[in-house]
Amino acid sequence: MDLRQLRYFVTIAERGSFSAAASALNIAQSALSRHVKDLEDELGGDLLERGARGVVPTESGKLLLERGRWLLSTLGDIREEVRTENREPSGTVRIGAPASLAELFYAPLAQVFATRFPRVRLELSEGLTDVMCDRLLRGDVDIAIVTSPPTNRHLAYEKLVTEQVFLFGPPGDPLLQSGKLTRKAFEGLSNAIAPFGRSLFPANVPASVLVEGSTPMKQIAALGIGYGILPSSGIQQEVRQGRLSAALLPWMGADRVAALPRGRRTSRATQEALEAIKDICAALIKDGAILPLPSPKRTGRKTLGHDGIHSSQS
Repeated sequence: MDLRQLRYFVTIAERGSFSAAASALNIAQSALSRHVKDLEDELGGDLLERGARGVVPTESGKLLLERGRWLLSTLGDIREEVRTENREPSGTVRIGAPASLAELFYAPLAQVFATRFPRVRLELSEGLTDVMCDRLLRGDVDIAIVTSPPTNRHLAYEKLVTEQVFLFGPPGDPLLQSGKLTRKAFEGLSNAIAPFGRSLFPANVPASVLVEGSTPMKQIAALGIGYGILPSSGIQQEVRQGRLSAALLPWMGADRVAALPRGRRTSRATQEALEAIKDICAALIKDGAILPLPSPKRTGRKTLGHDGIHSSQS
């Protein structure tokens, strides 16, 4: 039994005659009769009682009519749902990012989906790069927007931009007045540099202060206790407002990356979210909210990662 035979049978039973059904289905009456005979042979008995006034279902035909109507209705619902999904995605997309990236991407991302994809539910969360990568591997998020994640064969990365990196400290700090630091001046600040996004290394204090988050890092640096390192987008507002001063570290860059689980099925809604993230990044670059690192020369430029400072592949 196939769906075509089932549809033919239901149409005949509902219309009460082969001729009326043949007209509705735009098929020859003889072909319709042959399909019903094949169906009856397969199911082992008569499904329709033929009479002078037309046809009516037998007891087994009534059962097939009831089940057939339900199955064809369900098939129609599935077809419509899939067509709707192709036209307009639905479902839930879970996205995670560190606070500095969440501040950049989440509001415009929510606006895009509220306007273009109202049937999609966004779940937006914050956390450090390594935490977000772990959540991605566990299936707790669908996309992570992270900074220089570690290599992982279970994750696929799409680089959005390599951003300029700055050393920042309190307003008017003499070390930062030039607006750019040499590598030698920078390395003179501390013998050991703790993980990116988590550290302040004071010039005259032996111990580093570890901070899991950019906001408290900036608050501590503004007090003059030490210095922090962040990509340009993470400090622009405070520098403009005079709450921080900063100097470019021209040999460093921070890779901003969209990460997805490798090999896992990606929904239409997730694909749209990824495209929206890339569009938002391009708009942030155009507006100057993100300052891309110029194309690297082959001089051993480094990228600043979540677990330290790494040489780039240039």
